[in-house]
Amino acid sequence: MFSPRLFFAAFAQVIVLLGCGVSNLQEYSIDTPSQILSVVGARPVTDGRARFREIFSQLLAQDRNHGGGWGNCNDYLLQLSDESAHSGVNSPLPVHDTRIRLLIVPGLFGECIADIVIPFEVAKGRLRALGYQIDELMVSGRSSSGYNANQIAEAVADLKLDNNEALVLLGHSKGAVDILHFLVNYPELAQRVTAVVSIAGAINGSPLAGNVVDAYEKLMGYVALSQCEPGDGGALQSLKRSVRLSWLAANPLPDSVQYFSVVTFTHQENINSILVNGYKMLKVIDPRNDGLLLYSDQVIPGATLLGYANADHWAVALPLEVKQPWLAEEIIKHKNFPRGVLLESVALYLAETMETIDHKK
Repeated sequence: MFSPRLFFAAFAQVIVLLGCGVSNLQEYSIDTPSQILSVVGARPVTDGRARFREIFSQLLAQDRNHGGGWGNCNDYLLQLSDESAHSGVNSPLPVHDTRIRLLIVPGLFGECIADIVIPFEVAKGRLRALGYQIDELMVSGRSSSGYNANQIAEAVADLKLDNNEALVLLGHSKGAVDILHFLVNYPELAQRVTAVVSIAGAINGSPLAGNVVDAYEKLMGYVALSQCEPGDGGALQSLKRSVRLSWLAANPLPDSVQYFSVVTFTHQENINSILVNGYKMLKVIDPRNDGLLLYSDQVIPGATLLGYANADHWAVALPLEVKQPWLAEEIIKHKNFPRGVLLESVALYLAETMETIDHKK
């Protein structure tokens, strides 16, 4: 006779036995299609990976031909199973368009460590040498995205743009979230923005944020950060997944702006020593993470997905090995990454799409 009690008891025992032999439910793999977590009703994501890879690969080869010590494109851009195969024939590189004007918004604690390192601090010199105007837009390192949206609004309002300039806001990590809040909170000023580029953007927040809020608040009670004012103190609250996803569901992004996303994730052996515990915690959910964010949480709704950088959350943007070599090598175990190639590839991809981008005065 069938016994539901015995059946469910046996089923529970099977689950227990499975758990004893499995450390993680998923293994690290790129033999899988792209996966993006988004809210209901969000605009679809466009796939720009094949063309972006082509641009990145050609620039990387040029660097190698001039003595750069970089490897192959696949060392730096991960190719998931659904990315279109390369035809073997490269299209010509786009022509640079220096009407693009870039403002880089750093992420969490960016203001606090500005004396140590700034996102793309070295790489931006490459674009300046090509004729681009590119600057930092520093926001409060310890404040909420709503607070920082006000700072971005002030900077954009004060910006003197030529009639033919295209303003592009590039956000690393929480910087991308701060930019999105600015666009929604200041729709008139958002009309001045042509495009937003997110690199390792904390678009959906991080599962780690909720776990560290209490510890962070206690730490800030003991640690004084002289050049990093507390602001409204809401930085980590802004990165909680429940907060981020609820905000995205309630706040459609303006259609007048074009969006682009570069995602980061890598294998555990490439994660720096400070982020490795975060990687291990996120690995329980998905090993495809960068030490702070899951790869499926980093794409702006309605964006063009440019690629998956094989880097941890810091290596993709912070030139620690140049600015703080001892710290990078001995303490953090920081990996190098061709950030100059990445930034120029983004600029060229934008230049190629300029016909579909309205220039704002």
